[in-house]
Amino acid sequence: MKQGKIWIVGAGPGAADLLTIKALRSIENADVILSDALITDEVRSLFPKKAIVLDAGKRSGDGKNPVTRQEQIHDQMLMYYLLGYQVVRLKSGDPMVYGRGVEEIRFLMESEIDFELIPGISAGMAAANEYWIPLTERGKSSGIHFHSAVKVGGKKSGLNQIIKEIENNDTVVIYMGLERLNEMASELNQKLSKETHINVVSKVSYQDSAVLSGNTSFFSRIEKSELPASPAVIILGNHTQIPGKITDRNTNSISQRFKSLIKQPFLNLF
Repeated sequence: MKQGKIWIVGAGPGAADLLTIKALRSIENADVILSDALITDEVRSLFPKKAIVLDAGKRSGDGKNPVTRQEQIHDQMLMYYLLGYQVVRLKSGDPMVYGRGVEEIRFLMESEIDFELIPGISAGMAAANEYWIPLTERGKSSGIHFHSAVKVGGKKSGLNQIIKEIENNDTVVIYMGLERLNEMASELNQKLSKETHINVVSKVSYQDSAVLSGNTSFFSRIEKSELPASPAVIILGNHTQIPGKITDRNTNSISQRFKSLIKQPFLNLF
């Protein structure tokens, strides 16, 4: 019988061209794909026609017990592995960032199953690059903190730690926080020493991706109907403003620098 193997694969934020080459190859060679709910149609179009595709996704408010659901995923991985299939457990974003990847790794290690982990681009990183939002900047911000708006058991995450991080001029990235944004912004606006900048990036890398930016005061007053669509990530901090358009002053500065540059001796080599 053919030897089975399991790949735990990060599919990135949604766009197929943001898959790593290694992730794409694992998908193309898969006999079975256990796919998360947020895997886009663009990525699904790459699934081999021969592959068995199983829905292993979690949807908010679906009423399913998360422990039972995870055990079912483990059972499916084990069954197809023992049948000698090449199994891809496909997760949106990166498997180790709010993707339950470590739970599946522990199960596979305990079961002595051959597996490989393939990273993906997490939505927070992709969002920052798509809209040029600085996560760090020399002399301004040197730390990045990833948070979920929801704790284990569905409880709301407190903001005390986030407030400390922002006051320290670090950047904060919040996942699964769109429903709580108005509430969080209100509390931050009251407790922070100054208004801080917030970017809400919706449907990262999708064709209809969008960003809404403002400060804590703006988002504390916004209606839910005015917010971008889910899924979304929130990037906030004192130095997270999207770079603006080049002004006339900047254009003149560039012109002056160019004139200075062409006078440099090294250009005589060309």
